[in-house]
Amino acid sequence: MGNEGGTVRPGETLAAGWPTYGFSQERTFFNPMENHITPENVGSLRFKWRYRTGAIVTASPTVAYVDVPGEGRIKVVYVASWDGNFYALRAENGSRLWSYRMKPHPGSSYPQAASAEVATVAGEQRVYVAGGMTVYCFQAATGELRWEFDAGTGCTTCGLREERNEIESSPTVADGLVYFGMDVNDTWPGKGGAFAVDAVDGRLVWYFDLETGATCRPFPSDIVRRFDGYHTAEELGLPPDFFATRPGCNFDRSWTTCGNIWSSFAVDRKRRLIFTASSNCDTDDDPETPEPRPPMPQFDEALFALTFDGKPVWSWRPREVDNFDLAFGGVPNLFEVVIGGVKREVVGVGNKDGTYYLLDRDGINEITGRIEPYWQARVVPGGPIGGIIASASVGEGRIFFSTAIGASLGAPQLPAAWALEAANGAVAWSNPDATPSFAPTTATPGVVFMGSLVGDLVAYHAQTGEALFRARMDGPVASGAAILEGEVFVGAGVGARDQPPGPGNRAYQQSLVPSRISALCLSDAPDCPSSLCDDGDVCTYDFHGANGCQSEPAPDGIPCKVSETADGVCREGVCVAG
Repeated sequence: MGNEGGTVRPGETLAAGWPTYGFSQERTFFNPMENHITPENVGSLRFKWRYRTGAIVTASPTVAYVDVPGEGRIKVVYVASWDGNFYALRAENGSRLWSYRMKPHPGSSYPQAASAEVATVAGEQRVYVAGGMTVYCFQAATGELRWEFDAGTGCTTCGLREERNEIESSPTVADGLVYFGMDVNDTWPGKGGAFAVDAVDGRLVWYFDLETGATCRPFPSDIVRRFDGYHTAEELGLPPDFFATRPGCNFDRSWTTCGNIWSSFAVDRKRRLIFTASSNCDTDDDPETPEPRPPMPQFDEALFALTFDGKPVWSWRPREVDNFDLAFGGVPNLFEVVIGGVKREVVGVGNKDGTYYLLDRDGINEITGRIEPYWQARVVPGGPIGGIIASASVGEGRIFFSTAIGASLGAPQLPAAWALEAANGAVAWSNPDATPSFAPTTATPGVVFMGSLVGDLVAYHAQTGEALFRARMDGPVASGAAILEGEVFVGAGVGARDQPPGPGNRAYQQSLVPSRISALCLSDAPDCPSSLCDDGDVCTYDFHGANGCQSEPAPDGIPCKVSETADGVCREGVCVAG
C-alpha cells in the first residue's frame, strides 16, 4: 500500500516496511504483504528483545529499512517514550542506533504520543515525528536534526494554564509538505488547528483554523517556524503586521476556543486530499452558565477533507451540539468497498459515541445525493472515556477495532473487540472476553492485534474473533503493534499529564512508570532467541550480539537502587543517588 493509488512527488517516497502510522498513508493499519504470521502459528510468538525506557510508550512503532553508514541497509524501529526521548533501535536486537532528547513542554497532557514517518526527501531518508508542541525532522540513519517547528511559542517552561499546545497527531509527508494537527486537550487557554510545513526546511506553508474555516498563508519569503491560532505576533516572533497582511491570517484569535485535532491525517494522493477528524470543545467551565447552543463551528467534532494546499472541501459531523465529549480521536481509514453494486472509494472513522461512520471520499453519498454516511454502526453506548476512541484496521472486507471504557471506570462497556462487514456495517463478530482498549487495532491477513487496558497484547482470528495469542506487557497497551516479516513491535503503558503532578494524581504517576518497547518473533524463526539477555542491572540494556550477550547504557532516569535502602536513578549506565 503506502503510495499505491496515486503519483509520488519526485524525490519523495515512503520507506519499505511499516514506515508510517497505520502502515500506509491510507491508514488501513493492515499489512497485506505479511505472510509469515498466520492464525496457525501466531500462538508461537515470543519476545525477541525488550528495550526499557524511562517512562510509558503510547506511540505506535514505525519500522523501516534504512541505509546506515558502516552497517548497510538494516531494519530500524522508531518510537518515542514519555521519558522525553525519541529512539531509533536496531530491529535485529533492540540495540540503540541513536536517540534524541526532545524539548520539555510541561503544558502538554500527552507529550510523546505521536508516531513517526520515514520518507525519502531531498535525496535522503528522513524521519518526521512530534513531541510536545514541536515537530522534528531527523536524518534517519544518524539522528542529525534537520529542522524543528513549534506549533506555539516553543516555550519549554510553560505549564497547563500558560500554553497547553500539543501535537498528538502523527506527521505525514505528501506533495513536499508535512501535515499534522495540534490540540489543547479540549480546554483553554489556546486553539488548535491543522498545519502544513515544508518537508525540506520546516517553514510554515499554511495553517487551517478550524473555528473560522480560514487558511493562513505566509508569503513565500517568510520563514515561519513558530505559529498557532491564538498567540500574538510578538509572542510568535512574527512581524507586527503579519496577521493583517498575509492572506487568510486575519482570523479571530480568541484563546477560549479549541479547534482540537488529536487525530492524524489520511492521504488520498489521487484526489490530492487529506482527511482528518476533530475533537469537541469544552470551553465552558462554569456550571452556573447554560450549555452551549447549536450549532458548533463547522469543523468542530467533524470528519473533513482539505486539499493539499489547505482549502476546505467538505465536512460532516453526527451532531450539531455536544456537551458530552463525544469526540473523534482515531484517524480516518481510506479504502474501497462495494456498496449498492458499485465499487466506491470511502472514508471511515469511529467516534467516542460508539459508532463507526462510513462516507464517500467526495463527501456526497452517491445513493442519496447528500453529505451523509453510506452506513453507520453503533456497537456500544460510548461516552467521554469510551466508544471507539482509537483507530480501526481495515482489510479482507472487514473493519476491526476495539472499544474503550465508555462512561464509568466501574462499569466498562463490553464486548470491546469488534469486526464489522465493510459493505454494510453488520457485526461480523465480537469477542465477549475482550477488555477495553485505547490502542489502535492493526492486522495482517487472518490475524488482528489489539492492545488491552489489563496489560495484554492480544491476537484474534480475523474470521471468527477467537483469541489466538496473548502476551503480558509492562502495563496497559495503548500503542498500536507494527507487524512486519514475522515480527511484532509494540510499546506499553498509559497515563496523562493534564493535572499537576502529585502522589494523588494517579494518571500522572502512571505516565512516569518505566516501560518497554518490545519485539516478538515466531519461535521457529532462525533469529528468534529462546531467552533474553539480562545481567540483572537495570541501568544497562542487554542484547544478543555477534559475541553473545552484550550490554550498553540504558536510558537515563530509570529508577534503580544505589543500596538496599537508598533509591537512585540511572545515569550513563550507572546507578547514582537521585
